[in-house]
Amino acid sequence: MEFSELFTQSARDVLPYAKRKGLVTYFDYHGPRLELHDPGPYLRAGIHRILLGIVDCFESGFVMFTAVVEPPVFGRSSIVIHAAGTGANCPSDVLAVLQRLQLVAEDADVSDGLVARAQAPCPATAGSVQFVDAGLDGLVISLSGEVVGEEVAFEHPPNAAGSVAWLVSPLRGALDSVETRLRLLGWHVVSFERLEEAAAATSTTAAPMLMIVAEHSGQELAQLEQIAQALPGLWTVLAVVSGSETLRFRRQCSVDIRVLPLSPLELERFTAHVDTRTSTALSRLTSPTPLYVQESRRVLVVDDNIVNQIVTRGQLEALGYEVVVAGDGIEALDSCCDEPPDMVLMDVDMPVMDGLEASEHLRSLQRVGNLPPFPIIAATAGDTDLRRNACLKAGMDGYLSKPMDLQALADELSRVLPGRPISVEL
Repeated sequence: MEFSELFTQSARDVLPYAKRKGLVTYFDYHGPRLELHDPGPYLRAGIHRILLGIVDCFESGFVMFTAVVEPPVFGRSSIVIHAAGTGANCPSDVLAVLQRLQLVAEDADVSDGLVARAQAPCPATAGSVQFVDAGLDGLVISLSGEVVGEEVAFEHPPNAAGSVAWLVSPLRGALDSVETRLRLLGWHVVSFERLEEAAAATSTTAAPMLMIVAEHSGQELAQLEQIAQALPGLWTVLAVVSGSETLRFRRQCSVDIRVLPLSPLELERFTAHVDTRTSTALSRLTSPTPLYVQESRRVLVVDDNIVNQIVTRGQLEALGYEVVVAGDGIEALDSCCDEPPDMVLMDVDMPVMDGLEASEHLRSLQRVGNLPPFPIIAATAGDTDLRRNACLKAGMDGYLSKPMDLQALADELSRVLPGRPISVEL
């Protein structure tokens, strides 16, 4: 896996939680394209624990996730991940995060129960984790270490050479650092607050080559489809937060639906489309058809009923997923620790350990970095508001009623495990 893609996915796992708290977010990556030899699941677990940690520190304000990667020397590259923020925070929440991350305070900096600096080794990556409290200036949690990989050089570094891109977002920061990163790739960027303003501008000014819209109201997809039909040469992109209901329509429309934050490779692909060295005049007349690759994903089915195990395995395998089965919550925990899945489909009512308790344990292991993040979807016959709320409180990401309809299962998988957009060689 390419490291900037792994870091982007780590940010996508945490972004929905930050958005629910009303935090403004910023994402950025500095460094070469680095192909990792064998990242395993625990590099992502180590990154997840500090990104989630900084979000847990703040009640409101601004948080940022950045990665700084050095070119590899003899196959090893130094990395530093910064999770930083500023805004309203509760000291008890900050201390709880430090305890969860097992960070040890420096004696000289401890006063009145507050910690100015702390550090500890990262249990997931063998790297080093550091915490700094700069008072009103904010907090920083950093992970530093080394990864094994090789730099993948560009044949043609992408350059939009002044091609026009329109960004549409009613909220500042909703598209993270997309504007800055597009400008660095040679785009001329124009911003709008409302999609209606951008649509009206297409009748009075030359249409751009690229339009990226941040989902806000849930009505943007229908509006963008109309614009895409009227302007076939425009690459229309709807940027959504992971878990958005709009992801269910990803393969059914002409709009390119992508998950925030947009990765460096995605922005490079947009740029390659208009770069005269990597495209032709004919290819630039129409926007590419959105293409996504559904990687082989491993789903853990947790259910004590043998019939449900058999039927659910068949449905998932019919949809192209690899399936592992556990009979109760204890078996589910053991299976996840032995080989973390890409998703868990969790029955709620089971002996030994039920699905709610098992989900809480899994989320706890992910918060401390012992497991990488993955979605957990409830599957139960008890479809009530009380049951749904209990599932969400336990840390589940969604809810399916039994007996499960194949299309409903496919739609939910598309929402929580969206296919990766196909990239191009540059």
